[in-house]
Amino acid sequence: MNLTPAEARAIAQDAYVFGLPPVYITLNQDMMTNVPKPEGAQAPFNQFVHFREFPDPSYRIVVAWNVDTLYSIGNLDLTAEPLVLSIPEMGDRWWLMQILNAWNDVPAAPGTRTVGSKGGHFALCGPNFKGKLPEGVKELRVDTSLCSLGGRTYTADKADYEAVHKIQDRYKLTPLSKWGTEYTPPATVPVKSGVDTKTPITAQVFKMSAEQYFGRLCELLVNNPAREADAPMMTKLAKLGIKPGAKFKMDAFDVDTRKAIEEGVAAGQKSVLDEESKMGKIVNGWAITPETGRYGTKYLYRAAQTYFAVGANLPEDAVYPNCTRDSDGKMLTGDNKYVLHFTKEQIPPVLNFWSLTMYDKDGYLIDNPIKRHAVGDRGKFTFGADRSLTVYLQSESPGKDKEENWLPCPKGQFKLILRLYGPKKEVTDGNWQPPAVTRAR
Repeated sequence: MNLTPAEARAIAQDAYVFGLPPVYITLNQDMMTNVPKPEGAQAPFNQFVHFREFPDPSYRIVVAWNVDTLYSIGNLDLTAEPLVLSIPEMGDRWWLMQILNAWNDVPAAPGTRTVGSKGGHFALCGPNFKGKLPEGVKELRVDTSLCSLGGRTYTADKADYEAVHKIQDRYKLTPLSKWGTEYTPPATVPVKSGVDTKTPITAQVFKMSAEQYFGRLCELLVNNPAREADAPMMTKLAKLGIKPGAKFKMDAFDVDTRKAIEEGVAAGQKSVLDEESKMGKIVNGWAITPETGRYGTKYLYRAAQTYFAVGANLPEDAVYPNCTRDSDGKMLTGDNKYVLHFTKEQIPPVLNFWSLTMYDKDGYLIDNPIKRHAVGDRGKFTFGADRSLTVYLQSESPGKDKEENWLPCPKGQFKLILRLYGPKKEVTDGNWQPPAVTRAR
């Protein structure tokens, strides 16, 4: 089909936004799996890497990591066959094994909410699987062959590490063909060549040429198909030669059309960046994004969520309001002293637990004299006579009598993330509102 440059530009912009999740997520998987065996924060495909302790301020690889749970991360390739995820009995300990597909959706989330304490065996079955499963193995259908596991295990504090490590060691991933055997992962696997493990994924994605980007999208669409609701978009993209298994080549177009495609890519990138400020609803200075994990055809919202906050949980499992401004709309900075005052009714309503974590402006933990990076319902607080709670946010101690409620902040700008695990209905339906951060007068 002959396209005008204007048509090519518009389609390229739509295609860029539509295809960002699988391109971004699989580049991230390449980086995280680029080792012959589990080491550090990486592990080969279809194996777990377990984080054995909370991050400290020196950890600057992943932004905004929590200090509530220890992570168990797995990047999976279900093209050849399903993988069986085995979870031990968990007792009263909160856990979550969030499954993230290549489109940044969460097709399943086995955990305390959905499974309870009994654990079990769960077959993660990709779109190519047509067979039967053994008795006692529950099917979890994943609509893309490439996916990730974001495992989180509740960890009270450092004294709880040993108990959590024993649980992590019992999390297992077994290829279906090896089910029923004493399977152990291979001691070493080949490493993919040409993987950039230094440049942040956000920069890698935006550096790709139109040919690289759309070529990778065509390749990924084969085993990570678009959904039924995406049919109109796929019809549109096919006009530009973007379809499963196609070889996208820029030299197939004339000079004016090539220029238009490049302009469309740049416009797509700009639209993703511009969407950041619209991702959440602002309530009392807090940005709340309750619609995560199920994006449907909200392609621009999905792309921005992938680019800025890949892997967000379903709101039933966790909601993460974040704050960078005070009640006057000014940026939070350690040059000032602030208070966060919860009335009895405003204390986060959760089924499980909640926390408030302090980060620098880039999303990393900050060093402070009392080594406290978060407060929450697991810690010791001094409550008011009316059961209200005041948290002091400042760089220096508010005084010995108030230190139980002190969350130290850095000297410069900072951000706060309020994590609600197992939020109650009033959170997910928008009836609960976190209080504003106010300057101490």
